[in-house]
Order: sequence, then structure tokens, then C-alpha cells
Amino acid sequence: MMRVRALHNRWVGAGLTAVAAVALLALTAAPVFADPAATSWTVDPKSKTVTYGEAVLLSGTLKSGATTIPGLWVDLGQGTTAVGSFEIIYKITTPQASGTARYEVAVIPHKTVYYLFRWGGDATYAASDSDVIPVQVMPALGAPTNGTSITVGKKLTVKGSVTPGAPGGPAVKIKAYRKKGDGSWTGYRTYAGKVSGTQYSQSVTIARTGKFKFKAVSVAGTEYAAGQSGFGRVLTVKQ
Repeated sequence: MMRVRALHNRWVGAGLTAVAAVALLALTAAPVFADPAATSWTVDPKSKTVTYGEAVLLSGTLKSGATTIPGLWVDLGQGTTAVGSFEIIYKITTPQASGTARYEVAVIPHKTVYYLFRWGGDATYAASDSDVIPVQVMPALGAPTNGTSITVGKKLTVKGSVTPGAPGGPAVKIKAYRKKGDGSWTGYRTYAGKVSGTQYSQSVTIARTGKFKFKAVSVAGTEYAAGQSGFGRVLTVKQ
């Protein structure tokens, strides 16, 4: 009876040793999964200012180290601030035929917007966001119309176009300049413009004789960059 027990214990010990050896061999043979490779972005332009209604081409290049990564589907996000949340508005890939690694998309912002490229990551390449690209929008201001001759002290209306207009568009001011004796122009007065639809206007009175010209300007804000029109025709104010 004692001999049977000894043999039984020997078989159990041998079996446990064999199982442990098989388990160790399986662990040694199992593949080692590497972490996804780190990625980074370069963007062009880094920032941009456009006139209302104009398009801007945004371009991003995704890299892992010095190697560019074409052919993935990446996101373009937009936000109202540089540090806020970004809404994904496009999915972009690189052109198949050209072999370029540049992810490109044209956008037409209607007010100042912040964009970024975003790669969500996979088993090969880790996720990454590009730097934020601020695109500021200037209003489109038409040169004012004001006539060419008037009597001193008489009222005249200075007006022009602005897009975007009311409501929601930027405030507009009208700047008057007077011609000096040496032929140069100097600031004369600034008038607050009234915006109705897509037109700005103001009734002004010139209290002295001479030659004058006007242009429209808008003030920078969170939604629009500062803008200005060209000059209107020269106005001669007579006695």
C-alpha cells in the first residue's frame, strides 16, 4: 500500500512539472504586441485672415518620426475658440494617384473659426491632433459713395455695402479725411455708421471748405477681424 502511494505522488509531481513547462513554453512563444507608433502633424497655413466669402485651403501632413503617413481617413474639426471643443465637419484622406501625404480641404468660414486636423489612432499609429489653425474673417466693405461736390454746411449721405450685414454683422464706422495744403491727407472726423441689411450709411455735415474723401472701417471683435474699404471719390466742399 505504501508503494502505491509513492508511485501516485511521483506521477502527480511529474504531471505538474510537465504542465508548468508547457505553460512556460506557451508564454515564451506568445507574440509581443508593440504600442502604436507616436504621430505628429505639420499644418499650412498656421493662421489666415480672409475677406467674407473667400475660401481658404487648409493642409495637414501626418508623420511618425520623419516618415509621412498617407492614405488614412482623418478628421477636420472646427471650434469657436482655440481651446474649446471641436466639432468634426469633414473626413479627409490623401489623393490616391498623387502619392502625397498632404491632407487638404477648402473651407469658407462665415466668421472667425478655429480648425484642427485629428487622427483617431489605430493599432499601428497612435492618435494625435494638429496645432489649432485660427482663420479670421474680415467683413467685405464696399467703398463709400458720397457725390463729388457740395456747399459747406450742407448735409450729405455717405453709404456703401457691407457683408455680412445686419443683424449679426460687425459695426461700421465712416472715416473722413481732408486734403492738406502740401497735398497729403489727414484724418478729419469719424462717424458711426448705420447698418441696414447689407448697406451702411450716415448723414454727415462738413463744416469747412476743401477736398475730402471717405472710407468705411469695422472694429475687430471675437467674430470678425478689423476690415476697411477703399476710398470713395474725392468730395469738394465749396463756400
